[in-house]
Amino acid sequence: MATGEPVTIGFISEGKAAAYDTSAEIAAANATVAYINEHLGGLRGHKVVLKTCESKGNPAAATDCANQMVGGGVVAVAEGALGLADQTIDVLSPAGVPLLLNYGATPKSLSAANVFSLMNGVSAIFATPAALAKERGITKAAMVTIDVPGATGTANQIGKLTFANAGAALDVVTIPPGTPDMTSQIAAAKRNDPGMWVVLGDTTFCGGALKAIRTAAPDAPAVVNDRCVSPSISSSIPGGFNGVQVGTTANLDPATNDVKLFQAALDQYASGTPVNATSAGGWSPILALAEALNSAPGTDVTRQSILEALRTAPPQKYPLTNGIDFQCNGKAFPVSPNVCASDVIVATADRAGKLGDYRILETDPALFTPPSR
Repeated sequence: MATGEPVTIGFISEGKAAAYDTSAEIAAANATVAYINEHLGGLRGHKVVLKTCESKGNPAAATDCANQMVGGGVVAVAEGALGLADQTIDVLSPAGVPLLLNYGATPKSLSAANVFSLMNGVSAIFATPAALAKERGITKAAMVTIDVPGATGTANQIGKLTFANAGAALDVVTIPPGTPDMTSQIAAAKRNDPGMWVVLGDTTFCGGALKAIRTAAPDAPAVVNDRCVSPSISSSIPGGFNGVQVGTTANLDPATNDVKLFQAALDQYASGTPVNATSAGGWSPILALAEALNSAPGTDVTRQSILEALRTAPPQKYPLTNGIDFQCNGKAFPVSPNVCASDVIVATADRAGKLGDYRILETDPALFTPPSR
């Protein structure tokens, strides 16, 4: 039981908006703090208070959330799967506030000071499909992504690099936000005869993309990120999600000890909150912060002491991975010193979107090696 002077950490989430609801992420974050206080002795003995803020998909609101955290004196901020992480980085990084991302893949998240991408989002999004293409001998692939700078720029740079190193040419298919029917874009991409389709986006975007892909190429393998998959859209996709490969940073197999602990914490502190990829984003980065900080020498809990502790803590098992280590010493991943883990998880979806057959996929650093000049 934590008995020391309270310290405040922040949690920024998309929250609930007209087009989506990630409230489970916030509920899980609150449950995590309760678990840390009651079972882990808080942060170095200090009771943890959680300050939350919702961006609701609005860039100005995300910036405001970050400013609230700086002004509120938080010692660190965690984020699960915030689509507007760059806006918060612009505020938190120069202010010296440690920012712990469940995973990050944007150029800013990989390069800004005081930012820690605890899991390897770059590999989950790009190395997973590239490695699967190499396993299957696929030489051409299409990556369908929403047409916004943060997504298209990374897809064209890192996506094409990883696929080229896997022996495959990648066609990046950009689709404007809010496109109700993607048939024409997918039909145009199909003319290049891709042997694999990759979709990057949230549930709404993925539903439209997979519907068009399954109609145009019903037998072609598909790889998506975990936020794409939801039972709520499976009926709109021909064949549902059956056989879709999912690059993810969480193993949600209920038989694992990680998930049993997570389920027990939700049952006790956030009853009714489901175990899924969304709620995992509220649990894993906050619990990882506590475990890393409490394993490092020292008693202070300040912004500076947390930065030092994260950089010097010994390797820890990242929550909900069933065995992947994270260590934020800048050496885990050659692409970026901000990434704290190397390996990722790949799973297979059934028709309704339930994931199974989880396995750890070791990231080959050669996939990210720039071509020699």
